Amino acid sequence: MRLAALSKMGALAFLGATEIGVPFVRMIILTRVLGPYEFGFAAALSATYGAVEQITDTSLYRFVLATSRDRYQEALATAHGIALMRGLLVAALFLALSYPVGCGMVSCGDWSAFAWLAPLPLIKSLENLELRVYERDYRYKPQLIASLVSHGCGIAVMLAVGLWTGTHYALIAYLIVQAIVNVGLTHILATVPFRVMLRGPLVGQALRYSLPLMANGLGNAIMTQGDRLLVGAFLGLQTLGLYAVVILTSYVPTSGLFRLLGPVQMAGLINAVDRPDVYEARLRLYARAVPMVAAAYALGWEVLAKSFMPAIFGARFVASDLTILLVGLIVYLRVCRTEPMTAVLLQTGGTAKLAVANQMPMLGLALGALLVWIHPQLESLLAGMVVGEIVALIAALTIVRGRLGTAWRDAVTASTTFFVLPLAVGVLFETVPMLDPFLPRLAVGMGCAVVLLATGLAVLSKPARQAYRPTVRSDMQPPRKQAAE
Repeated sequence: MRLAALSKMGALAFLGATEIGVPFVRMIILTRVLGPYEFGFAAALSATYGAVEQITDTSLYRFVLATSRDRYQEALATAHGIALMRGLLVAALFLALSYPVGCGMVSCGDWSAFAWLAPLPLIKSLENLELRVYERDYRYKPQLIASLVSHGCGIAVMLAVGLWTGTHYALIAYLIVQAIVNVGLTHILATVPFRVMLRGPLVGQALRYSLPLMANGLGNAIMTQGDRLLVGAFLGLQTLGLYAVVILTSYVPTSGLFRLLGPVQMAGLINAVDRPDVYEARLRLYARAVPMVAAAYALGWEVLAKSFMPAIFGARFVASDLTILLVGLIVYLRVCRTEPMTAVLLQTGGTAKLAVANQMPMLGLALGALLVWIHPQLESLLAGMVVGEIVALIAALTIVRGRLGTAWRDAVTASTTFFVLPLAVGVLFETVPMLDPFLPRLAVGMGCAVVLLATGLAVLSKPARQAYRPTVRSDMQPPRKQAAE
């Protein structure tokens, strides 16, 4: 049983590592085969595509996850039907936006590059969502296979097109090939055939569950893409290229982190709903552990960024110590306000409240836009975003208070306490010149890691034992139906 559990968790960890590694490989290739302008163009395409996709994201597979097992096939077919309609609408939206966005970001003569993004949502709408629903039973290997193969094919095509043309069309080729291969593999690896249904009571339930997540997607788009669009518009494509590398090395890897934290927490809560004491213990464990993970992640970025970026991506990609400090605070706050709040609200059906919480970064982005207009520097935008993330964390903790129960105090205490670490270390690196070389930074980081490890052992051991104590029915297996008496 333990070997099976380790195998499943290993597949999830590898899947998260893949989602971190692929953007790095893609960025390394693009920075090496494209010049500064073409790389900035590719960053503008990526930001536009990511923004529209996230704004219109409905996370339909999570609706299937939350539906009872006896209605699984009906829920899956309904999700496919809604996904197909979404794909058609988003494709039309890309076509409508391609000319004005092209004129605003690059030049009107290059608008057709943005129109090439239109087929992507339509292709992705044909994905068999069953591979994502396997998460309910801790099955991640099919997703891992689809991810590895599709990204591998996309990267190979991107490299070939990049070497051949030296233009932003290398990124477009990657996106299209990856989407086609991934969709094909979801049909091959799924056990339930792809069916589409747009009638019945589940349609209304699915829309009520998923439509608020479009507002949530707006907040996520602002969080991950809006800043890039602002940088491109106010500071130019070459600064956008530098910022794209900063975001890749700081925030993008959190997608892999969330890929690990989200499914584990979601499945843990779903499988403990009939055991209130275990459910509460898991909430307390997650509320304490996530800020520690966030602090370790932010510290790693602050220690490695100044040496890592130019060594991997080229000498032109150098960030200031102030930029590194501000970005470290942003990633810490984003992780803390995302989990376990997102898992709790999704598990309890609070998608509307989740959407409200994720709109708060708009305040920071608006403040950042004002500051960068007054003082056109990258750090101006980042300072405004830090303020927005603090407001968003407060809003998230307030909204989820009733659903966290006794774990709310743990979440507030941990998120505020561990904020001190990345703040203090970032200020230290900014103000003490002798810490500028890599080895002194590494020594400071290792010292902080020891403090985090000791603290984790002290405050996580007891809730971990309570949350995952042995039971007759293992959480690593789906609950079996009891025989009728």
